[in-house]
Amino acid sequence: MSISGGVASCKSTVYGISGTTTKIVVTQTLQVKDGMSWCRITDWSETFNSWYCSYPNSYSPIGSGTYRVKTVAKVYKGTSYETITVYSTEVS
Repeated sequence: MSISGGVASCKSTVYGISGTTTKIVVTQTLQVKDGMSWCRITDWSETFNSWYCSYPNSYSPIGSGTYRVKTVAKVYKGTSYETITVYSTEVS
């Protein structure tokens, strides 16, 4: 993720397996650091009926502080899925 001009921007890219992955559900959560904890600001979620996805989002206005994006991707093969959770680098 990045912050510029009061706008926080992020993009999650998920690769499944071509010919095997049937769907990808991506949820991004923008978080701000509050002491030792991380607090939710907003969420974005989208379903992609593909083996691959690129999912950009932005949020404004962003205040001072330390931010990160949590991405949870559910990668499906039929009705079965694997869950992947990734945290971005922290940005101030």
